[in-house]
Amino acid sequence: MTVTKSTSTIPSRSIPLPSPLQTSARGTPFERSVWALTCQIPPGSFSTYAILAARLKSSPRAVGNALRRNPFAPAVPCHRVVATGGTLGGFKGKIARRDGEGITLQEKRTLLRKEGVKFDAVSGKVLGTPFTAFV
Repeated sequence: MTVTKSTSTIPSRSIPLPSPLQTSARGTPFERSVWALTCQIPPGSFSTYAILAARLKSSPRAVGNALRRNPFAPAVPCHRVVATGGTLGGFKGKIARRDGEGITLQEKRTLLRKEGVKFDAVSGKVLGTPFTAFV
């Protein structure tokens, strides 16, 4: 008996998988679904861990853990996912220091700014409405 293993749990109605996910079997089915959903966030936009979690019927923590294990950045743009309150959350498996910043979060902020995402000058939070138009 031959068993065919599916490499994706993404419904056929979704957008095509980005090239790194087409050519690699890395990641669990859940991680791959998080990464594929993240690829739908357009440059200059952002979404939140909670929005992705609701779409995947999961938890924000599970989404964050999947993004922490993303081996395809920046092709799979995990930097476009922030915490619900507009703070950056984590990046590259790191969270902010007590002063609220860290080298990886500076990198995340820089990537978002290069794409046109705006930040509040006082609080440092992301400004705008999170992307929710997932396929």
